[in-house]
Amino acid sequence: MESTWNKIVELLQQYREVRTEYWLHENLFTFSWWILLVTTVGIFIVWFILLDKKRIFEIVTYGFFVTAVGVIGDAIGVSLLLWHYPNTLLPVSQIAEIHTVQMPIIYMLIYQYFHTWKSFLIASTINAFVFAFILEPLLVWLQIYELHSWKHIYSFFPYILIAIIFKFVVNKFKRLDKYYE
Repeated sequence: MESTWNKIVELLQQYREVRTEYWLHENLFTFSWWILLVTTVGIFIVWFILLDKKRIFEIVTYGFFVTAVGVIGDAIGVSLLLWHYPNTLLPVSQIAEIHTVQMPIIYMLIYQYFHTWKSFLIASTINAFVFAFILEPLLVWLQIYELHSWKHIYSFFPYILIAIIFKFVVNKFKRLDKYYE
């Protein structure tokens, strides 16, 4: 076991070196890199302006749940080589800027503005459609996202489920919080 583990560590070190070299010489300051930088900073500024500061704890809690599932799901997908990211803002194999900033912010805005379950479900379904069938193909075209054993249709329902499950969880927390006051 020791020799196998050492080989894995050695391969990971080689991967890190090659990935960093690639990022520095073929990714950093490319058009795709600038798109990621501008959209990440831009969406954060817009969110901060639009954020309902009276509900910040509730909204950000919802956003953290979305972030956690997005990061975990993405780590699994990258590890299983279902997809990969040729171009990233940071020299890492996952695309942190999308799953820790952009995606959660869009989900938080939907959560903030669509209060009833009916309007929330409609907005979340539209969001899932846009993510799966417009933004993902756009990211492929921009050479930010690369599919291996994955199809855009596979993303559609998870995008909806993420929204629904965590709205339910946060609503449950809110009711429990009022119950124990």
